[in-house]
Amino acid sequence: MKKIFTNSNNITRAFATVGVIEKMDTILVIINALKIDKTALIQFGILLVLFNILAPMFFKKLQEVLEKREGKTTKLENHAHAVYKQAEELADQYKAKIEKTHSDSQLHTQKKKSDVMNKERDQLKSAEEKINSEYDERKNKILKDLSEKRTVVMAEADKLAGNLVEKLTK
Repeated sequence: MKKIFTNSNNITRAFATVGVIEKMDTILVIINALKIDKTALIQFGILLVLFNILAPMFFKKLQEVLEKREGKTTKLENHAHAVYKQAEELADQYKAKIEKTHSDSQLHTQKKKSDVMNKERDQLKSAEEKINSEYDERKNKILKDLSEKRTVVMAEADKLAGNLVEKLTK
């Protein structure tokens, strides 16, 4: 670093290099204080190899446990939502069937009521016709009897008038 920099860009690089070197010196001081030697890299490599070998075995089991827990919690919630939705659909179907049954029963009741009213109207008409025919028969019979009695009374009246005229003339 004894070189003289003429360019400002070179000066900036020089100061940045000095900063990196100072940081590296600090790291080397820490490594030496912890008494870490070159075998640390070999140990780190062995650790990576063991991790890559053992991780699938351990993490696979851990993943299964996590999925099982999720299945017992989150998936049950989804199942509960599905069951709730199905219950709502059944409730809607139940209400629709109740409304249909109610309207059908109302129609059936109206039909029965109409049938009963028509039947009673027919019975009333037949009873009225029967009463009218009996009335006409009795009326005709009474008029006939009255006519016969009038004829008899008139005949007697003529007879009596003839007797009266005879007695008066005598």
